[in-house]
Amino acid sequence: MSLKKDGQDESLNQKSNDYNLDEDIKNHPGFGKPLPSHLFSGDIYANFTKTAKEAGYLPPFIELQKEIRQEIAKTIKLKGDDTKESEAKDMIDEINKKIQKYNTICPPMMQKGRINFNSIENQYINWE
Repeated sequence: MSLKKDGQDESLNQKSNDYNLDEDIKNHPGFGKPLPSHLFSGDIYANFTKTAKEAGYLPPFIELQKEIRQEIAKTIKLKGDDTKESEAKDMIDEINKKIQKYNTICPPMMQKGRINFNSIENQYINWE
């Protein structure tokens, strides 16, 4: 007879995973060392962006921006082929959904408009 309640096994697994994560963090070469003082002087945001860039971090909206740019380029190639015009229009609908998502997560100054079939080549320039 088991006295375990539902979900108890999951909490034990979570504690085990947390312990393993703690061990990984403790094995990091910078663990226990103070942060460099230059990170707290001057423009803190600029220091953060510099450090994030050096670490190879890309914000999610930048990754989405690159993905949208690549899909627009593919759509432009399809648009040139008359037999695949309907497929290109479907791709534009999908791209516009991604643009809507992009606009919700990016800074307001970086928001971009939706694209349409007739002027996609001109709008591609805005995504470069």
